[in-house]
Amino acid sequence: MKNLRIYSVLLIVSWSPLHSIDKPDNQQPLQIDANSIQHNDARAVTKFIGNVVLIRGDLTLKGDSLILNQTEDGLSFGRVMGSPAVFQTRRTVEDGWVKGEASELDYDERNSTFLLKGNARLVRLEKGKIKEEVSGDELSYNSDSEVYKAITEPGETRTRMTVIPKPSDE
Repeated sequence: MKNLRIYSVLLIVSWSPLHSIDKPDNQQPLQIDANSIQHNDARAVTKFIGNVVLIRGDLTLKGDSLILNQTEDGLSFGRVMGSPAVFQTRRTVEDGWVKGEASELDYDERNSTFLLKGNARLVRLEKGKIKEEVSGDELSYNSDSEVYKAITEPGETRTRMTVIPKPSDE
């Protein structure tokens, strides 16, 4: 009976999704839902149209359409269009997330970058609270280095950054 309990626990643990937590996002399964899919196997390009949701590990992309390319190594890169196109991914700080949105979002696993164009906005969160918020015509974000840049074309609305102070009780 004792062996049966041990085997039951081992079986439950082996089926648990926890075994994939330590894997980087680009080694996690890639799941994409959409209203329609058009795939070109020769070019390794897939177009997803309508209510697109891409999930890979801690990364989520959402938009109206996605053109996704894949390398021979299985790394993905592509463009999400939407009103808005949105991404969310985990940061290296404890319980930290970064969220971005724009009219157009270029995503590239090969160099861990996101390029947001058109009414771009990026929010960095820690423990569920906004730490920083930046907006501009164009934003770039590298999820490995956690570096972002904001660019505005001459004559356009200027970029803006808001830093939220820590509450005095922390």
